[in-house]
Amino acid sequence: MKKIFALILAVLLFFGSRALAKEVNFEISVDRSQVSLGHSLQLDLAFSGTQNIPALEIPAIDGFQTRYLGPSTRMSIVNGQMSSSITHIYSLLPLKTGQFKIGPFKFEYKGDNYISNSLNVEVVEGQLPEASGSSEQAAPELKDISDRVFLVIHPKKDKAYLNELVPMIIKLYVAKLAVRDIQLPEFSHEGFSLSESEQPKQYQEVLGGLNYDVIEFNNLIFGTRPGAQVIGPAKLKCNLIVKKDGPSRAPSGFDDFFGSDMFGDLFGKYEAYPLELKSREVPITILPLPEQDKSRDFSGAVGDFDFQVSAGPQEVKVGDPITLKMVVSGEGNFNTVNVPKLSSESGFKVYEPQIKQEKASKSFEQIIMPQSAAIKEVPAITFTFFNTRSGLYQSITRGAFPVKVSLPDKEEITKVVDSQPIKVQTVQEEKLGRDIIYIKALPGNVSKKGGFLYKNKTFLIWQLFPFAGLFLLFIFYKWKKKLSTDISYARKLHAPKKAREGIRRAREYLAKEDSAGFYNSVFQTLQDYLGDRFHLSSQAITLGVIEEVLKGRQIPDQVLDQLRGIFKDCDIYRYAAALSSKTNMESELKKLEYLIDYFQRSKI
Repeated sequence: MKKIFALILAVLLFFGSRALAKEVNFEISVDRSQVSLGHSLQLDLAFSGTQNIPALEIPAIDGFQTRYLGPSTRMSIVNGQMSSSITHIYSLLPLKTGQFKIGPFKFEYKGDNYISNSLNVEVVEGQLPEASGSSEQAAPELKDISDRVFLVIHPKKDKAYLNELVPMIIKLYVAKLAVRDIQLPEFSHEGFSLSESEQPKQYQEVLGGLNYDVIEFNNLIFGTRPGAQVIGPAKLKCNLIVKKDGPSRAPSGFDDFFGSDMFGDLFGKYEAYPLELKSREVPITILPLPEQDKSRDFSGAVGDFDFQVSAGPQEVKVGDPITLKMVVSGEGNFNTVNVPKLSSESGFKVYEPQIKQEKASKSFEQIIMPQSAAIKEVPAITFTFFNTRSGLYQSITRGAFPVKVSLPDKEEITKVVDSQPIKVQTVQEEKLGRDIIYIKALPGNVSKKGGFLYKNKTFLIWQLFPFAGLFLLFIFYKWKKKLSTDISYARKLHAPKKAREGIRRAREYLAKEDSAGFYNSVFQTLQDYLGDRFHLSSQAITLGVIEEVLKGRQIPDQVLDQLRGIFKDCDIYRYAAALSSKTNMESELKKLEYLIDYFQRSKI
């Protein structure tokens, strides 16, 4: 009977749990079914009947970039019936126009399977009719966000000689989008070396009938091995700033007065989406230098150069220095230009040159010393290079340079001084008479005869210093080891110094009344400090994250209010096109200093 009762109870529990599972309703929804390209969309995954469902790793959604924002829970009691729910909130950034289907999503948790509904979303180009109030002429229709922001790599030559400098341009195109935090591009260049980079240029360019903002990055590269090569792809990271459309509301008196929703624009919700742009690969052929007509004086210089030489002084003595000044100028790869050699070094002592390289020239200053008065000239100097414009080897010879070399006026001959007998006057020692007795005025230092060193207190005290030094060295070693192994301790220790540096930068922006730069610096400083203080990823620090960390730690309401205020103000002035007054920025800086001082003094 006991076995039968246990079996019946297990069956009831099994079907009861399945029945409870079926009571959990899984439903997805979006805040609107139509969104314009460049604006974000909120996706809610709601589970009613439970609060224990974790966040889903939803599959990639065609046409959208997905980011998890966080959970929201709700509990209510109506007519004595309690209900609970949890909603996981995601942000969707549309990447192209068109009709898209979202869902259904399938989810398994603790042996139970859940399946959601599906819904349709339309992504359109330009502003939606209800949000459009602009009289600007419509731009050409773009079907994909990759047509609005993209990266292009373009070498100015598709064929080049070995070691020939090739200008390479990387362009970032942005149209009708807000992009910030642009990092320098990186590109694959196997088989090439980078020579130098220039400052980026910014201008506008019309492409396909659309006006683009362009940031141009210029580099110089040269091939290090012959054959068919590939440059790229180039990669660039940046943040796309997107304004999240809020629910529509009736216009206020302020809107009627100013003719626009001033407060909606100022306090609108902005979000930063990380983007990693990637260009296409570009083929380039590297040609070897020809062997025909190659001079043995050729040392690898590639370009189109000129060569000038001067020698002086022209009248010297044997062993005096003559300075050769050689300058190679023009266009080409100066990394391949080596010091030109004398056609003959016979009769000269030659020293290593001093080399100075500039953007369009390379100079060599070399000292040579004549070893004989028979020398009448400094031999000719030849510089040979491969001219990339003509495709031929070219030699430039300068000299010979006439010099007059004479013998020194007096030869420095080491002479040995003749030894002469030295007369030494002997002084007889004066013997004092016995009748003279000196009286000692002071006794001098008195010490005990036969004293032992180990009984000397000063000596014993000095013996403690080596042990104290070893002890301090041991403490320092343990401290350095803890810094290298305990990452949390090291970050917490260095947090105040980094915060002081961030506050210093914020003060500089405050002095310039640069609102955007000031709030970026304040937000970055607060993120870095809180990340280091609580051993979290600094880039992941948000108000929600830090509130979760501080929950239950008995933080004063004043501190929490200032923390919320500084996050809110930074969101407003970092992303919105609003300017803050100098008084507000000074108040914001005091809040930051107060928060850092509080967390430094507290033991949380």
